[in-house]
Amino acid sequence: MSKKGVKMVISAAGMAICLLCGSCGGPGTRESAAGSASLSKGAGLPLSEAFREVREEQEEREIQEAQERAARLEYYHVCDSGTIVEDALTEEETASLFDSSEISDEVFARMDGVSYVENDNIALSELRYLRMLYMGFDGQPHVGEMVVNEQIADAVLEIFRALYDNGYPIEKMRLIDEYGGDDDASCLDNNTSCFNYRVVEGSTHLSRHAFGMAIDINPFYNPYVTWENGVEHSSPPGSEPYADRSWEFPYKIGGEGDLCLELFEEYGFTWGGNWRTLKDYQHFQMDS
Repeated sequence: MSKKGVKMVISAAGMAICLLCGSCGGPGTRESAAGSASLSKGAGLPLSEAFREVREEQEEREIQEAQERAARLEYYHVCDSGTIVEDALTEEETASLFDSSEISDEVFARMDGVSYVENDNIALSELRYLRMLYMGFDGQPHVGEMVVNEQIADAVLEIFRALYDNGYPIEKMRLIDEYGGDDDASCLDNNTSCFNYRVVEGSTHLSRHAFGMAIDINPFYNPYVTWENGVEHSSPPGSEPYADRSWEFPYKIGGEGDLCLELFEEYGFTWGGNWRTLKDYQHFQMDS
């Protein structure tokens, strides 16, 4: 064979390997470097052997990437609330991160003596631990958690999935146990939460939160408002400007076309913003 013919065969083989391993991404790229390494390794080998080695290297890389991704997805199922989800998730992966389960020993260890105490009104077996995604104020998807009554668990998952899919902003979604069971501290930190075995503020009656049947959403921007002797009081402290619902501001529940209010009412929840003697703009509860 002539020298020209030999060069053409080598060039064709090189081009085939280059196309197979995707190393034609341009000089200086990682793909180009990987392709060069494959060619160097395959120098002197039959063309079929070079193809085989390139395919094996690709398969090994794909397996490693798949394993790393699976590990990250598994981490999202156990990570702390507030963790940012950095991966672009498929529909199936997203759905798996909206999950309901019975209260595990690990979760109960956090709740015991804080949000949950032994009582005759609500058994631990009646509660469910939810893992959900929410869109943070930073525009990033985060992992959240919540304890609710088993009767509303499925509805809550569906509501928050719709909020997430529509980019509805929620700042935090932690168990109230992270605040020592202190509702005021949780609201001041604008934390969205549900279960807390406690009475209604200023009374001896159990709150719907004590049954896991009420949820507070972005409470700092949607305060609890009362009037005593004609004087308005807003809780948590500092939320006074947001007690005026006549003006529009971010994170306001009950504004025109508000998705949060629409969804909760669609599923049969009552909104505290419609109450007459006081206003609890953050609050949604199931009455039965």
